[in-house]
Amino acid sequence: MPLIGTVDKIRMATIEDKVISHVSLFNIETLIIDFSGVAGMESAVLQRVMSVLNGISMMGCETVITGLRAEIVKMMISNGLTFENKAITKGTLQQALDKYLA
Repeated sequence: MPLIGTVDKIRMATIEDKVISHVSLFNIETLIIDFSGVAGMESAVLQRVMSVLNGISMMGCETVITGLRAEIVKMMISNGLTFENKAITKGTLQQALDKYLA
């Protein structure tokens, strides 16, 4: 699932609804979310991302996060957020595809 542009609260609500619905509907076991195209994200949206990751995990789906930009990582650090125990991280989408589609 590639994300592109700015992710605000309204867009995150749409993403949350679609992700949770699709994980259930299609029995998705591994979901790759690529952030490399994300230009900006508010810190409140990052909190919502963490909640979505918890929901995905509750449904038995493993999440792989790719393409985190330095700005987002810095924002996560300053807000005390981590993907530890919530998702696997890979530097690039290609790294994730190589591992999970092999």
